[in-house]
Amino acid sequence: MLKRFKSALLNAVGANEQNLPYPIDFDDDLVPKYNNSEFHQEIENKPYSRPSFLGLTAEETQVSADHRVRPIIVPRDLSRLPWCAGYAECINAGKSTWNEDQASATRGNLKLSDVNVTLPYVIFSMFDGHAGYQVALTARLHLHRIILKRLMEIPGNVLLNEDEDELIKGIDLVIGAVELAYGQMDEMVQLQAQGGGGGCTAVTILFLNGRLYAAGAGDSRAVLVLGDDQRALTRDHTPDSESSRVRAIGYLRSNDLLRGQVTPLEFRRRPLQKELGSMVLYREPYMTGWAYKMLTHSDLRLPLISGHGKRSRVMGTIGVTRGFGDHGLKAANTGVNIKPFLSSQPEVQSINLDSCNLTERDCVIIATDGLWDVVSDKTAANILRKTLAPDTPSLEYRLTMGAQELVQTARGRLSGRVWVGKSENPEETDERFSPMASVDDISVLVVPLYPYLCEHKQWIKTSQQERRYSMDSLHISVNNSVQ
Repeated sequence: MLKRFKSALLNAVGANEQNLPYPIDFDDDLVPKYNNSEFHQEIENKPYSRPSFLGLTAEETQVSADHRVRPIIVPRDLSRLPWCAGYAECINAGKSTWNEDQASATRGNLKLSDVNVTLPYVIFSMFDGHAGYQVALTARLHLHRIILKRLMEIPGNVLLNEDEDELIKGIDLVIGAVELAYGQMDEMVQLQAQGGGGGCTAVTILFLNGRLYAAGAGDSRAVLVLGDDQRALTRDHTPDSESSRVRAIGYLRSNDLLRGQVTPLEFRRRPLQKELGSMVLYREPYMTGWAYKMLTHSDLRLPLISGHGKRSRVMGTIGVTRGFGDHGLKAANTGVNIKPFLSSQPEVQSINLDSCNLTERDCVIIATDGLWDVVSDKTAANILRKTLAPDTPSLEYRLTMGAQELVQTARGRLSGRVWVGKSENPEETDERFSPMASVDDISVLVVPLYPYLCEHKQWIKTSQQERRYSMDSLHISVNNSVQ
């Protein structure tokens, strides 16, 4: 069975030798067949599965979950992803039974009935589940549908408007639609979880009307690789990075949320009982500086935020502060609900792709923290540039190779019972000095930008031709009626 995965890339290349610069085929299962009417969202428990564009059988799904081998999985048929985007994944080293990451890719047409325009769109999303796979799987199945529903509610004449002098532009309404969709997705998860269940982070890349929209909630990340530069399109939401927001909620609603068992104050270091009555450094949630106070018994309570960086936690329990789910999560030994301090609201930014001077090798890397915990943005961009640089094999093949190489770099190799990374110094053979490898689930999407820009420009050209044809037909009709 593992031989199937070893030959997956070769099979994928064979499926795309069609002399098409950018195949436009896609997985019909992923495309919502909706018009502008309301649609009912079913809340249901789905059996475990991997992203449908991988095309895995039930037996292959079992093989992909081998924690000892940690096989790197790629799609059999690259054309099932828009523009043959690169994708690769591997399971964790034993943290959970299943790979709790999920991904989706959808393309379709947004019908703007008020202006009689059909606007193409493409959506890629990545989800990193925790405390179970259910929330990430639910988000994979439904988030793109909810986003589309929200986009349908935008008046077409406003959506297409990019006049800088207007108070509200189409960009603002698209960002608002994505924000509302994330909130609605979280509500859907709450109904399904019925007070329990785990959660997931989320990253969404939306291509619409010549722009790229990047939305992120949690510590999965999207990184733009543009020429020799790279920059993160989303920000990691951890207890450390969002300390002020989380502690402000606790400070303002201390009585009903913290129940006298948790303190929203931040101390320079965790205070000890033997320090009672002494002066210690602290700060309130609204402070950026520090001050001294006399340590009291109430200051020894469980801190709302503890630790730093990736080791930071809310009430010592969870390491991400945005995403979906976690509705039943409580702090250990206190019974205090953690969900009020978490948020499903994404941070969204937009880029006009026509102003980026794009080439075929410009991409967005979308990945879960299984990659980003051990590979920096710059290192990931350099790996991708090196993989995409040659002219052969085909670009579609190299995109998948790039995703595979990123997963390989983060996963490393098994040495005894430990996964170790690859040393940047090829002469270094001492594994004691090898870089850390990720033992988490790792999922990577490499999405090319140039194909969408080509498609959008072609859409503009076709739309202009259709309008001219309609005006000419109307002019002829008027003249005939006058005669």
